[in-house]
Amino acid sequence: MSTDHTFSIYGHPNIYNDYSARKLNIYFSEPDKGVKEDTGIVLLIPGFGANANSNVYKKMRSVFADKYNLIAVQCDYFGWEFMQSQALSESRANFNDMGIMQALDNITAVTALEQIIIDNALRYNSGKMIIYGHSHGAYLAYLCNIFAPDLFSMIIDNSAWLYPVYIDYSRQLYSADGSVTTFDYFAREVIEDREILNLKSIYKKYNNTCSILSFHGAHDNLISLSKKQEFCDLISSCELHQVHNGNLNDIFKSSGHGLNADFLLMFDYVMKKHNKEFAFKEASDVTNQNIETNMFSYVVDYTHKLPFLTLQKRHGLN
Repeated sequence: MSTDHTFSIYGHPNIYNDYSARKLNIYFSEPDKGVKEDTGIVLLIPGFGANANSNVYKKMRSVFADKYNLIAVQCDYFGWEFMQSQALSESRANFNDMGIMQALDNITAVTALEQIIIDNALRYNSGKMIIYGHSHGAYLAYLCNIFAPDLFSMIIDNSAWLYPVYIDYSRQLYSADGSVTTFDYFAREVIEDREILNLKSIYKKYNNTCSILSFHGAHDNLISLSKKQEFCDLISSCELHQVHNGNLNDIFKSSGHGLNADFLLMFDYVMKKHNKEFAFKEASDVTNQNIETNMFSYVVDYTHKLPFLTLQKRHGLN
């Protein structure tokens, strides 16, 4: 059985609240046989309605660690509490920002884990770095790849949208008794720059080196299959798998958003079917990144290993 761990560190300061300090809970499972030179890391990112303490994710961390010789890691990323089934009160101190802070937290979870491995004088394969995301979690995987160039070697994407729709529109959650819970997220008032959240826009300027396996349904109601295909065609090393009513199976039981997928079987399918060879790397060599939109320059600094973001207003803008 895998060994499960939990620890808490200071996460990235809150960029929406004068860079105020905040804590970040991180969870990981290591293989029963221990961390070896060929052990990799898989970052699991849930979307709306799930979190790191959901039973399915606890099981995934344990199973993936032993079955695939991976350290499986997750975190309570910024605003996750507001993505569940209950509508809670948000503020600048903590809210569902649907993008920047959430991606930085997930990168922090991985880079902090790497430091723990190194501090314990263990070797691992930093060339075997996988992100497995569902829905909004898969969208965050793409943002992580942008903010941390060359850190991740594979993204497994289940139904990522290209832009977080709930910034512009209400989220409605329907209960079995017929009641409806409506979420009007605080991010709509706070997020000034929407371009940084548009994957199609920011990936146009990005030289992608990460292998991307995207699975998307023909009847996805949040992002059409045709738009997802356009996006995948735009970037290198992206392979889109179309799920429609004619190819449903035990893994994908729906062609709608999320594919009603069996998360464990889906991961098994990717790891067995694609059988990617992960080149060995002694340690990750993530470099500083500068992402520019019409409004801001986003400078992510990795001098101290963990990401630190500064925003700079573009010249000539008020």
